[in-house]
Amino acid sequence: MKLLSTLIIPVLLSISALAVPQKDDVKFTPTDNKTLAVVWTHEKNNDKEFFEFAKKDAAKLGFFLNDPHHNVQTVYEQQFGETHLDNIAFNSLVNDKDLRPLLNIDPRIGGFNPFNLLTFRKDADGPTTVAHITPEAALDILEITDPRVREPYIAMFKPLDKAIDEKLGGKKSLLALKGRAKDTMLNFEIAFDEPEDIDDFMDEFQEKFESTFETKGYIIAGFYNVKDSFNSDEDVLPDYVTFWAYDLCHIEFSYNVFDGKNGVPMAGIFAPCSMYVYVREGENKIVIGMPSLRAWSGALGMTDPKKLDIIDKLDIEITEIIVSFGGKVMPNGNPLNH
Repeated sequence: MKLLSTLIIPVLLSISALAVPQKDDVKFTPTDNKTLAVVWTHEKNNDKEFFEFAKKDAAKLGFFLNDPHHNVQTVYEQQFGETHLDNIAFNSLVNDKDLRPLLNIDPRIGGFNPFNLLTFRKDADGPTTVAHITPEAALDILEITDPRVREPYIAMFKPLDKAIDEKLGGKKSLLALKGRAKDTMLNFEIAFDEPEDIDDFMDEFQEKFESTFETKGYIIAGFYNVKDSFNSDEDVLPDYVTFWAYDLCHIEFSYNVFDGKNGVPMAGIFAPCSMYVYVREGENKIVIGMPSLRAWSGALGMTDPKKLDIIDKLDIEITEIIVSFGGKVMPNGNPLNH
């Protein structure tokens, strides 16, 4: 069965097609968390020690480095003719041993896994920053309230932060949460007819899905097969046919937000965009979700019109792309409860 005959449905996009259905009886109330990120500041260039930590020391704690991207500022300089950064690097970490049981409770946790352990430096002689989003802030953006997910996920970060304190040091501080966007998640479902072979079907979907984003100027900066990547014979996601996590990047967006005029490199704690894609056993639908880019600007309190414009543009464009696959925009909520 060919993907194009079962999935790709011509869609005339309109405001109504992109509107998110609302559940009148369900309203998420954020927690009292006021912290967006944990930040370590080093007075000297500590790139060598940092990358060694991200690759080896973090792995000893179960956090594995997935598709790291170092010296991204060189790409900005090549494509846009200048950079205002001496270094910016994205280091996607995933602790799949601790993460996988949580996916069985609420798969939206895939919206921040892998997550970025960010490092950046504006000037060669200036301070180096290391930072990551707090698990509390991530959970509130995802709108996950279940204590069976929140408590172990928050606990998962404690040994990592302790190791950063001990191995890398630096002046530790907390970045305040500045606000909250109205819609912090993009959620979709794509229904399909039952195929003869689900693996072949998903292979075709993956090829078309990735190429469609790439033709629109996006980069698949990372791919993680959440179901199959863990080094174990035990299948701890038996209810899922497949579960992927994409690191999605858009260079123009990346440059204009993190670098360029009035760049906000700290926004890199959200980068690259983590998009999860899964199919559950017995269900003929592909579920896709990711934090909205407006969630970034809301949390960071961004007001720059140029940055807000490109953020809105990408939220709309990502929605258009998935809707063009026959995707139905869904309200946020635990998909396992639908």
